[in-house]
Amino acid sequence: MRFVRGSLAWTGLLACVAGGARAPDEIAPLLADLDAHGEEPVRFVLDRLKEADLILFDDGLHSAVEPFGFYCELVRSPEFRRAVDVVFLEAVAANQQPHIDAFLASGDPEELLPAFRNDVSGTGGIGYRSYLELLSAIRTGNLAAPPEDRLGVVAVSNPVDWERITTRAEYEQFLSSLSDRDQDMYGAILDELDGFRSGMKGVFLTNTRHAYTGVRRAGGDFFWNTGTYFRQRHPGKTCSIRIHNVTLAIERAVSDASAPRTAQGLEDVQYHWARVDGGRWDRAFAANGNLPIAVPLAGTSFGRAPYLGNHQLEAAPAQTMADAYDALVFLAPLERLRQSASLPGLYAADFLPELARRYRLMRGEDELAAEMETAGVETLPELVTRTFVEWPESPVPAVE
Repeated sequence: MRFVRGSLAWTGLLACVAGGARAPDEIAPLLADLDAHGEEPVRFVLDRLKEADLILFDDGLHSAVEPFGFYCELVRSPEFRRAVDVVFLEAVAANQQPHIDAFLASGDPEELLPAFRNDVSGTGGIGYRSYLELLSAIRTGNLAAPPEDRLGVVAVSNPVDWERITTRAEYEQFLSSLSDRDQDMYGAILDELDGFRSGMKGVFLTNTRHAYTGVRRAGGDFFWNTGTYFRQRHPGKTCSIRIHNVTLAIERAVSDASAPRTAQGLEDVQYHWARVDGGRWDRAFAANGNLPIAVPLAGTSFGRAPYLGNHQLEAAPAQTMADAYDALVFLAPLERLRQSASLPGLYAADFLPELARRYRLMRGEDELAAEMETAGVETLPELVTRTFVEWPESPVPAVE
């Protein structure tokens, strides 16, 4: 289904105008672009796969439920399975691949627990039920499909061996090694796709920091990340798609030498969650009936929106969302979006002693003492047991 003039949403808008209500000038160009270029999201992705060998998806939040429902819809599509060979996961460390393979073979959710407990954060913070649901959909489809239509799943995040990280210095060294993470993931994906030589195709499920195509620094250089390596070194081979969600807005840099380093790096900035283009995108989607829709960014009013994201303090002036992505997929209004519950058993008793050991390395004794006092506990195991608990499904963060 293509969203064209004459659709219910557009007809309703014209009726409002005819009845005396005027379509707001600020969203009229966006509505015109939805009418001229908008497509049903699954069809849009399938069409992009006819041109590109790698689709990068930015889910906006790793915890987001709706993008993973969309991914499940894709992997259930016979046309998608005929086109795509590999689903790449940014959230899972490459040396945890045996656990992904074990789950795809057995279907036992417990097989996935080590893969998400041993992530780069070391705390299992990306252990979402949404991954279980996606991998289950892939497994079910693979069981029913002929060999040539079975999807591979490949973990591409930096390998990490937590058993070998035993001192604070070793932990700091590991965090420093993540400075090459984007280049490492780029290399791993490129190798798996045979350097784009053999016609293999894949999708990369990632987050904002790794999906940009061409955001530039104030001096003109690129912010190099996985998506940028692909776009600048292999033009025409990739398509980067932002799934509409809350967006990180950076307010200012924060300098606190005592703050513990993390794999995400957000301890260095003050931020809030915001709406792109001051909410114009959201108002246009609402005027379009909040129908799921995909739209290209190049040459559209959506793409001309000012760049909003984690590089904005250092980005060159006049950067736009089209500098960051190729396309946008809208699935539902921000007010209806959800964050996934955790994997069942993620913080079971067998993991807590190891988690306490890691947490001591990450926080340092002074900070641990302060946290225990605040929490009203006397021991590190008590603190970890109280801090790391399985979480329910919840709304996405509030936006300003």
